[in-house]
Amino acid sequence: MHLIWNKGLSEIQIYKTANIDRRLFSKIRSDADYHPQKQTILSLIIALHLDLSEAEDLLSRAGFAFSPVDTIDTIYQFCIKNNIYDFRIIDELVYEQTELINPCTAGTSY
Repeated sequence: MHLIWNKGLSEIQIYKTANIDRRLFSKIRSDADYHPQKQTILSLIIALHLDLSEAEDLLSRAGFAFSPVDTIDTIYQFCIKNNIYDFRIIDELVYEQTELINPCTAGTSY
């Protein structure tokens, strides 16, 4: 929660931007035993415009890390390092490199 407040954003802005269901967001926020999927954390990282250090910290708190051999992780790291927080651009990069639909934003309508 402090990340949202520090960025001066509302919870609604974050879960809508990250394309996360309100109930899932509430569960993440209120259930200390709940462990969201890595894709959900990556979406939150982009919605919050975290820098690389903050992103690595949030991933770590959720039990994950960026993998240097995972193409999608590498793309997210590149985007974060270069202040690219537009899901459309990230989706294009993921598709160009993997020819896969980005699992973090699948089903998103822009």
